[in-house]
Amino acid sequence: MASERMMQAIGTLERAVDRLEQDVAHYVSAAASPSPSIDVPAARAALRSLDDLIDELKGRTDG
Repeated sequence: MASERMMQAIGTLERAVDRLEQDVAHYVSAAASPSPSIDVPAARAALRSLDDLIDELKGRTDG
């Protein structure tokens, strides 16, 4: 059972990392353009998503 929960947590983390990598690639390409811009709401949403993931993983390991 713990192994299944760990695998689920790893899968969730992998998806979050994939999303973060996509966001970073987008920001890097935006910064390379003549008029760099960052989608601030998307950046905040990504950070909130990571915070939620951390809270979720903590909840899974607490009991």
